[in-house]
Amino acid sequence: MGSISANKLGGLALMFAPVITLILYFLQPGGAFIDAANPASAQESIVALISNAGLGKVVSVLIPLGLLTFVYGIFVLQNNIRSNGNGDALSRLGALLLLVGVIGWVTGSSVSLAIAGAAEHGAAAVIGAYSALYGVTVAIGTISGILWGIGILLFALAMSTRDDSNKIVNLVAAVAAIVAVVVVIIGGLDTSQLQNMQTIVGITYIVHVVWLFLLGMKLMKAE
Repeated sequence: MGSISANKLGGLALMFAPVITLILYFLQPGGAFIDAANPASAQESIVALISNAGLGKVVSVLIPLGLLTFVYGIFVLQNNIRSNGNGDALSRLGALLLLVGVIGWVTGSSVSLAIAGAAEHGAAAVIGAYSALYGVTVAIGTISGILWGIGILLFALAMSTRDDSNKIVNLVAAVAAIVAVVVVIIGGLDTSQLQNMQTIVGITYIVHVVWLFLLGMKLMKAE
C-alpha cells in the first residue's frame, strides 16, 4: 500500500469517497431515510438527530473523512490537468471552491456531532441550546452548496476542453451543477422550499457521483 501512486490513490478517492459520502448523507438522522425532517425546522432536525444519537455521531465523524478524501482526489486530478493539456485555470479555481465548500460542510457535521453528543440532556434542553447554532449551519450549508456547485461547474467545463475526456459527459455534469446552484439559492432565499430543493440537489449529486467515478477510473489509468 505504501508504494501506491498518487494517480491510483486519487482515482480511488474520486471513485469511492463521493459514493460513500452520499450514502452517509442519506443515512444521517433527519435526512431522506432516517426520521426525515424538514431541514428548515431546527426543532424537527434536532429531535431526529438526538433520537438516533448513536448513528448521528458515527455519520457526523465519517462524512468529513469522506469529503476530505474526495478533495484529495480532486487535487490529484487537477495536478494532472496542470501538467498536461487544457483546463488548468478553470480547474484550479474549481478545486479551490470545492475545498472551501467542503470545509463548510465539515463545520456542519461538527455541529451535528455536538448535538448528537448532547442527547442525554433531553430534547427540550438540546433544542434550546442548539437551535440558533443549527440555523447558522443551514446558512453555512447553503453557501457551501453554492460553492460546491460552482466548483463542479468549473471543473466540468475544464474537463470538456480536453481531448482526452468525453465532452458530452462533462457537459452533463456542468448542467447538473448549474441546476444545483440554482436550487440551493432558491432554498436559501425561501426556506419554505428548502426541503423540496434539497431533494433536487440530491439528484444532481447522484449525477456528479457517477461523473466523478468515471473521472476516477480514468485517473487510475493515467500512469
